[in-house]
Amino acid sequence: MKFAILGILAALLFIPEAAFAQDAPVCAPGSTCVSADDLKAMVAILKEKQCLLKTKPSFELDPVNLVIDKEGRIFFSGAAPQPYSLRMTWCNYEATATGKVNVVAAVQEPPDWGFHFRPKAYMGVLPLEPFHSGNNARSMVDAGLMLDPFYYKFVNLDMHVGFRAVGAGIGLDIFRSFGAYAGYAVTWDGFRSNPEAALWFSFW
Repeated sequence: MKFAILGILAALLFIPEAAFAQDAPVCAPGSTCVSADDLKAMVAILKEKQCLLKTKPSFELDPVNLVIDKEGRIFFSGAAPQPYSLRMTWCNYEATATGKVNVVAAVQEPPDWGFHFRPKAYMGVLPLEPFHSGNNARSMVDAGLMLDPFYYKFVNLDMHVGFRAVGAGIGLDIFRSFGAYAGYAVTWDGFRSNPEAALWFSFW
């Protein structure tokens, strides 16, 4: 009876050790065993590293819009209250950066003087012509084309050819495409000298 009790106790002590030996991982000599959770973490790190090596980060930028109104004022996006932002995505990483856009704008001022080619149409009067044509008021009316090859600010040199006279003089820009003219003219009929005053408009 005494030996039977000792045998039962020995069996009870051996069973847990055998069960633990069955549950423990079996590793080959010279190798290191890891748990399942550690193995999953290592695989995730390797996949992430492979993604970082084989792919490039993608960036998404906010657009910067510039608007210039008729008065020359400049408006742009990317400043407060809507800051400019940059978003980066790379594998499992995401990052966002915000900042302010500094815009340096310059407007080229047109020169004060120079040569150009600006054709015009004009309607003018030859005040001395009625005295040469028997007080015929219609003889003083002249119209035609005018060329503006040189300017200084709003003053320009003009040459004109009309159906009644040809001449040259000085024009003034009242508006961008409209102005006044005064100059010297010679009529086609008799080549008589006349002063001429006119109003003109340009084609551009």
